[in-house]
Amino acid sequence: MTELEEVERAKRLSRIRRLSTAMKWFVTVILILVAVFGVLLVALLMLPVALEAAAETLELTDLERPLGEIPFGQRLGMGVVIGCAFCLLMGICWNIRQLFDQFRKAAFFAPETLSRMIKIGSWLLAYGVFDILSDPILSALLTWDFPAGEGEIEVALDGGEAFFLIFGALMLVFGWIMREAATIDEENRQFV
Repeated sequence: MTELEEVERAKRLSRIRRLSTAMKWFVTVILILVAVFGVLLVALLMLPVALEAAAETLELTDLERPLGEIPFGQRLGMGVVIGCAFCLLMGICWNIRQLFDQFRKAAFFAPETLSRMIKIGSWLLAYGVFDILSDPILSALLTWDFPAGEGEIEVALDGGEAFFLIFGALMLVFGWIMREAATIDEENRQFV
């Protein structure tokens, strides 16, 4: 490698490290916000009277209902579903944060880096599937106490589910491919 190529490589690695460090901390802030937002939302569902939010309307697709009218058991079930959604989002953010930390260390083919890529794909796919299933579950919980025949199950699909499923599959396959590339690279080094 020539001196000019080494200088260019050092610049590229420096740029990768700087951006990865910035993104690691940006994702850390997002992770904290997701956790706080999730706790507040679940608390609002569990304690609407104590938080003076009983008159606030809960909207889910085409369904609307004041929080104070929803029985506690139904709100508890909805809180569990919403809590699971936020836990999945936190898992995604945590793994992305750890992946940026690996990039910051320039550990591009380290087993931990490749594992994080695969985990991100898995978490994204899990969230995409969960997002598809959560609307019918939440709508059923929201109308559980309605008279027989008046309960509703809403199914709503938007671009969000498709994004999580496609991007999750992409990250998963990319992680598998990078793992194979690292294995081939290691085999080639052993021959030399």
